[in-house]
Amino acid sequence: MFTLRDTVSSLTPARQDVLGKSLYERFREEPDTLIVPVLDDEDRPIGIVERNAFFLRMAAEYGRALYANRPISTLMDREPLVVDADTELASFTTDSLSYRASDLLRGFIVTEGGRYLGVGTVLGLLQAANETNRRGVAALAAAKADVERAQTFMTAIVEAMPSMVFVKRADDHSYVLLNRAGEKTLGMSRDQVIGKTDADIHDPELAALYVERDREVLLSGEVRVIEEDHVPRADGGMAILRTKKIAIRDADGEPAYLLGVSEDIAERKRAEAQIARLAHYDPLTELPNRVLFQKSLAEALARRARNGDQLAVHFIDLDRFKTVNDTLGHPLGDALLRVAAERLRNCVREGDTVARLGGDEFAVVQTGLKDMTGATRLAERVVEAMSAPFDLQGHQVVIGASVGVSVAPSDGEDADELLKKADMALYRAKAEGRGAFHFFEHAMDEQLQARRALELDLRRALQAGEFELFYQPLYNLGDERVTGCEALLRWRHPERGMVSPADFIPLAEEIGLIVPLGEWVLRKACAEAAQWPDHVRLAVNLSPAQFRDRGLVRTVVSALAGSGLPAQRLELEITESVLLQDSQSNMTMLHDLKALGVRISMDDFGTGYSSLSYLRSFPFDKIKIDQTFVRDILEDSDAMAIIKAVLDLGSSMGIVTTAEGVETLEQLNALRGQGCAEIQGYFISRPAPAAEIAKMLGVEPVRETFSQREKAGPAPRAWGDEGLMRSRA
Repeated sequence: MFTLRDTVSSLTPARQDVLGKSLYERFREEPDTLIVPVLDDEDRPIGIVERNAFFLRMAAEYGRALYANRPISTLMDREPLVVDADTELASFTTDSLSYRASDLLRGFIVTEGGRYLGVGTVLGLLQAANETNRRGVAALAAAKADVERAQTFMTAIVEAMPSMVFVKRADDHSYVLLNRAGEKTLGMSRDQVIGKTDADIHDPELAALYVERDREVLLSGEVRVIEEDHVPRADGGMAILRTKKIAIRDADGEPAYLLGVSEDIAERKRAEAQIARLAHYDPLTELPNRVLFQKSLAEALARRARNGDQLAVHFIDLDRFKTVNDTLGHPLGDALLRVAAERLRNCVREGDTVARLGGDEFAVVQTGLKDMTGATRLAERVVEAMSAPFDLQGHQVVIGASVGVSVAPSDGEDADELLKKADMALYRAKAEGRGAFHFFEHAMDEQLQARRALELDLRRALQAGEFELFYQPLYNLGDERVTGCEALLRWRHPERGMVSPADFIPLAEEIGLIVPLGEWVLRKACAEAAQWPDHVRLAVNLSPAQFRDRGLVRTVVSALAGSGLPAQRLELEITESVLLQDSQSNMTMLHDLKALGVRISMDDFGTGYSSLSYLRSFPFDKIKIDQTFVRDILEDSDAMAIIKAVLDLGSSMGIVTTAEGVETLEQLNALRGQGCAEIQGYFISRPAPAAEIAKMLGVEPVRETFSQREKAGPAPRAWGDEGLMRSRA
């Protein structure tokens, strides 16, 4: 009597805590594995994972993201067909066909004493059933009813299978059996197949291939698998099958028939293709992603080495994409990225690779170059294409793009190195005004190393107490006395000496250090200004980056409270950049600051795009005329006209006007003649340390207490003459 022990196949099980990505790799490495049993810690089966269902879930939208790092216990079927090894074969198959046919067909788990032994498959059942039939016929030749019962049993299994089952004669390779699934797969009835050979059904070349494969199976006596068999259908289509074949031997052990089982893998192939696409393509733009770009670049570099030509890597960044995303919303931002991707495709030749690396960053691999002319032309095309307006659901948007270019072999032969150097060149292009392109230069690498060293020093400097505050007086021409001082940050590096603010303030903004540094400036300056005469105000510059910190108002309140400085003596200077970035939120913060009694001043007035509109939208207490106008006041009539217009505007709106950069008596007299109320510049005083300013104001330096030092934070030391706590963005 045959039992399921005779049909069991050894298959390595999986534990319930194995991750989905590990199972995915196993299925890829073991194409023969259709199911994986899942066991608990005591080797008892608790579930089963079926190959096709698993790949379909992984290929679904966000499938890899959802399941790759989750245990397979969340993916498995928790009610697998589990059977004891000593169960009698015929009764098990009959019962299963009646009640759990689908479980029988996909595979089942065989146990011994409740613990995992192996798996059973339909192919194993067919072989055992054939052996049962053969033995039964030999032993019960006279018992016709038993023979018919065995034949009925085998036929029931074959007809119920969702996979194509066929049997051929070993001698002439003619078909003697085809089940219902086989008819559907081939698009032909079994009457059109039975008694025919492949030569009668398929073209000669394909028929010869099938005959050769069948002979190999009959001679080897082993199971053979054809992983991807493309079989023509009668309707002209093509079936994609995974076929297992095995020889069926007669009583003498000679091959009598060839049994084949074919599984339709078309859906699985589509699922695998979808997974592969998700792994290598950006779903938003359908461009290659960073992974595929790196692979394409490496392959292009290998070809370049063989051909001896040149190759260019273009690193592309959209200049004002974040503004569009923030103001118009992410859906329109996504639409812009799709249009930008299409424009990039239209810029390149066939064979070049365009990829989206992430966010608003794109890259191009340009191959087959003889010189840099082609790379220059492509960079120009990209800049021109991205400068054209984008029409996004009725919104006309102009953003532009900057491009950095590196070239192989002159800039390197390694993919990562070329991309890094193209990124350096991009950084230079953006620094020089954006909407342009720049080729990598070796000096850029040196500059990058110097910048990294400066960044490390800058991160350490605040805690090391290397910063200090200098102050530059503001002089009232009507009162003929100093009525305010502007706090200026200085960095006195122990080895570099005085570091220019133009070098470290933009870097501090970029790396996020400007917020704690700006807080230190506020606390320190308020503490020192509290010792000055009551008529002397303190001016402190605020960076646009500080407005991204929603705790700015609390910081100002805390600095005033900790120092005892009255709010009306604090003047906060901003530039138009503050209002250009997230203007509604920043405007709310400005109103909150003004409600405290703090004065708000617009610095560098006249150098931006919308100064007049901002004067209407916010009640500024002061506007400061930029020193570029003051510098030319004596020689340039236009500069004088602009200054006069600003002074008249301030007077009509009740806003104090301060002229910056006054360096000579002649400039002072010219400004006085136009009615200027306040000046600032080297003619009055260069920036000076707090002790010198206190002495000038007639104040004896006050020894700082321990508690005051704690409130102000570590005491820094130095800066350069032109450095103001501001952004020129």
